[in-house]
Amino acid sequence: MLEPDLAPDGSVDGITASPSAPGVNQPTGDGVQSRRRVQRTINFDRSVLERARAAATYLASYEPQAGVRSLADIVNPAVLAYVTELEELYNAGEPFRPVLRMPSGRPAKRLSP
Repeated sequence: MLEPDLAPDGSVDGITASPSAPGVNQPTGDGVQSRRRVQRTINFDRSVLERARAAATYLASYEPQAGVRSLADIVNPAVLAYVTELEELYNAGEPFRPVLRMPSGRPAKRLSP
């Protein structure tokens, strides 16, 4: 697995977290989300999205024991598994500090060293 590249300003993939004292779990940005589910816009590779939508549609219709009723039932566990892996690899198994606001759009292009 590739390690993320740090930009000169210390950001990773266009996400900037403000520094804090070790062990302090202070979120960046303002406000706290109170709802369990939130809607966000993300981009998928077309082929991945088409496969996931087909799987969700099929499983919801013909395999109720799979427990998949929607695309979210596929995406949420997959994202959780990958984030857990990243926490193990890069943050001693601890959750990363919460970030409440991320820059929109593509991250700025990095300069090669």
